[in-house]
Amino acid sequence: MQNTIYDVIIVGAGASGLLCARECARGGLRTLVLEKEQTPGRKILVTGNGRCNLTNARVAPAFYHGDNKLISAALSQFSYETCRTYFEDLGILLTEEEQGRIFPQTGKATAVLEPLKLAVLESGAEILTGQTVTKIKHGKIFNITTANGQTFQARRAVLACGSCAYPQIGGTSSGYELAQKSGHTIIPPRPTLSGLVLKENFSRLSGIRAQVKIIGPGIQTQGEIIFTGYGMNGPAALNASGVITRTLANGNVPLHINFLPDVQNAPAFFKERLKRFADRRPKDFFAGVLHESIANLLIDFKGLRKNKPMKEQFPAAVKSAFDTVAAWPVTVTALRPWNEAMAATGGVKTDEINYNTFESLCCPGLYVTGELLDIDGQSGGFNLHFAWASGFIAAQNLVKEK
Repeated sequence: MQNTIYDVIIVGAGASGLLCARECARGGLRTLVLEKEQTPGRKILVTGNGRCNLTNARVAPAFYHGDNKLISAALSQFSYETCRTYFEDLGILLTEEEQGRIFPQTGKATAVLEPLKLAVLESGAEILTGQTVTKIKHGKIFNITTANGQTFQARRAVLACGSCAYPQIGGTSSGYELAQKSGHTIIPPRPTLSGLVLKENFSRLSGIRAQVKIIGPGIQTQGEIIFTGYGMNGPAALNASGVITRTLANGNVPLHINFLPDVQNAPAFFKERLKRFADRRPKDFFAGVLHESIANLLIDFKGLRKNKPMKEQFPAAVKSAFDTVAAWPVTVTALRPWNEAMAATGGVKTDEINYNTFESLCCPGLYVTGELLDIDGQSGGFNLHFAWASGFIAAQNLVKEK
């Protein structure tokens, strides 16, 4: 049994936990972070393909899935401007790239993690690694027990354990279990921001990239996809995955891929093109419109005769091919597994959390932050922003309680 009674113990040294620890310690709270891994912030290092897309200039509730009231409350207290200023004050030079994505200028995630860890330690907070929390007992004081038999005491506690995404770098379900034992309801987690497994075989397009619009039940997203041996990946597929992973609970999900996302009227476009290029063979007709490999697949898929000019093709086949370019039907049967998922849906039910403070309504004095909550965002820095926001807001309230 440790003799020290901390003001706050934070379980998890990920994005929300580290920022929360720094703010708590800056506010005069004796703060301890318990991290099960040997290295804090490992997930931060893999975000943005190792470059750390730490926020987005367009951050807004529309880019998230989950409890809109909680999301709106969080973003109103920790906006894009607040986030950017916060990390610039840590001494990090930032740069904005396409679609509002914010990265460190060095292009390396260590440029975010290392200054943040230094700031946590310089604030006076303690970080203990290799400490897997197995039990939290709540009374006047929280007694927090780890797998090695140690017990730590605190007046307040924060669960910032993350989700089960990326198990190869520490993602587990331990945070859900701790929250459930503290009285919370857990929405079963599912992988998100992960590749889409398709029923149809697109293996001959593996590695091909295309700018598309993806349309489906509750889905309309535009951007790049990358075809793979199992189906498709890429930003547009990832951004559709949040809705898809929820819908898959009721069966396969039908989608349509529009390969002409910037053409307002595809039938009129092709009608005019057919007037100009009726003497061309199908492969040549689609040149300049579709990637050659996609065009070849379309020709085979719709039964167009490869060596005949378009004017000699069967009209029904031509019409079907044109329609398919703007609405190619595919069927999602699954998302790729946890070790490829960047985030998770599900987690702690958010109506059991105080929207303004992130304190538990089931267990007074306990706070829940970050990806452990049933909130997830699109790709582009939105999930990290929410993690920072929840940790910051929880710390602000903890300091006020002092």
